[in-house]
Amino acid sequence: MKSITGFKLLTRFVLKKEWKVLLLWALGCLMFVFVGVFAFVTIYPSATDRTAMAVAMSNPAMEALFGKLIGGDNYTIGAMYSHTMTILTLSLFSVASILMMIRNTRAEEEHGMMELIQSFPIGRLAHSTSASLLLIGYNISLALLTGLLLLLMGDSSMDLNGSFLTGAMYGAIGLFFGSLALLAAQLSSNSRSATMTCFSLLGAAYIIRIIGDTGQEYLNVLSPLGLLYKSEPFVSNYWWPVGIILLVTFVILGLAFYFQTKRDLGAGLLPDKTGKHLASSFLKQPIGFVFRLMKTPLIAWTIGLVLLGITYGSVMGDVESLLAGNELIEQVISSDASQSIVTQFISIIMGVLAIAAVIPSIQVIVRLSSEEKHGRLQHLLVGTKSRSQILLTFIEVSLISLVMIQGVQIAAFGVTASLGQSILSFREIFESGLVYLPAMAVILSISICLFGWFPKKIFLTWLVLGYCFFILYFANLFEIPEWIKGLSPFYHIPERLVGENSSTVLLYLNLVSLSFSLVGIIGFKKRDTIH
Repeated sequence: MKSITGFKLLTRFVLKKEWKVLLLWALGCLMFVFVGVFAFVTIYPSATDRTAMAVAMSNPAMEALFGKLIGGDNYTIGAMYSHTMTILTLSLFSVASILMMIRNTRAEEEHGMMELIQSFPIGRLAHSTSASLLLIGYNISLALLTGLLLLLMGDSSMDLNGSFLTGAMYGAIGLFFGSLALLAAQLSSNSRSATMTCFSLLGAAYIIRIIGDTGQEYLNVLSPLGLLYKSEPFVSNYWWPVGIILLVTFVILGLAFYFQTKRDLGAGLLPDKTGKHLASSFLKQPIGFVFRLMKTPLIAWTIGLVLLGITYGSVMGDVESLLAGNELIEQVISSDASQSIVTQFISIIMGVLAIAAVIPSIQVIVRLSSEEKHGRLQHLLVGTKSRSQILLTFIEVSLISLVMIQGVQIAAFGVTASLGQSILSFREIFESGLVYLPAMAVILSISICLFGWFPKKIFLTWLVLGYCFFILYFANLFEIPEWIKGLSPFYHIPERLVGENSSTVLLYLNLVSLSFSLVGIIGFKKRDTIH
């Protein structure tokens, strides 16, 4: 018991420190659940529409993305939700728990907070215990709220048993990957390595599930995503996969606590990779240093977004059969009755891909803000480089990553989409995807401006990005006024696939992004550094 002395005090401290972040993540996860069930209840009230949807979803591309069809003989709203939303929501809850656990264990240890905490009469395992209790409380709360939300918002096919089984699945996967993150924190010597290890395992679980769904059924048991998908809420309502995941989770937690007693503070059990004795000439340059700093997340984002582009592109051949005849979907997608619904749908998908591709470039600026917050930016400022040069280097890396990732992602999407349908060629799709770069640059420049003047408010960039996504998807459905839609830079991008072409708009967007960036550089030169 001495090893966990003071865990109650630490739990209150962590909760007080984390409640805002946890609240935002919880609201985001619950909103994802709400949007899914609300959309299905609203768009597919007819059994005929749901039957057509079930037929359209019975192909390898859809099964790779969502999972094998369940409840196909009676494709109710509950079966549709369970089929199409389970894997995606499990992945979202997993990411939230991974980030929360790494942030409250390995990251705090890396930043020196653990040395300060353990200078008080605090047990060796108290900090991990408090983080684990926070993880358990967070996921149990989300599980209960998810079950209640589904029960209240769903139709008669979404009963009490299925609703709370769904919530239990989401909570269980959060606990599983959160515990895995705690284990990775003991094995790795830094938070970045631990985070990437967990995300790699999540990606591997997704790929193993896809392989399992193609015929190797036994592999689904090896993937937590595939195993929980077998619960089939609102269809079969099997609880045993949740029990297995929880059992494995407690084993992983036990291993994590045991390994923590075997390592030194600030070190990992696995040895670090031996680096080179001499730095390369590229690494000695500021831009090389920034690329080295961001190499791992940029590579991970590139791979993930390329896979996303391939996934979206592979289903383009079935879009017309999926969407045809549903008036509400046509209202959401169509703004020009003279154009093919497939063409307009591809335009929306490319907007979504562009919004996703701007995230890693924003993270470059966010990383600069993090370096400043933890006092490491001062080591650069005392050198021969001015503030403007340092910020311009990070901006240069973010712009290069923006163009490269968008180009590679759209190329992957264009190849698979052009093979699946005969309306649009690869060249048309690729060129129309590159048109989004000015709008993406505007979002990036907003993060630069916030960093320059209000570094503690840089998180507002994510709210702006979320607003752009909302306008892209729901502007037509809710008949939002033009001036509100016009606040999103993506709204002004000409849709080249439907015949629009305006170089003037693109020029204006470039000028806006340049203006925001210059304002941010001026602000960074004038303000004090934060600690």
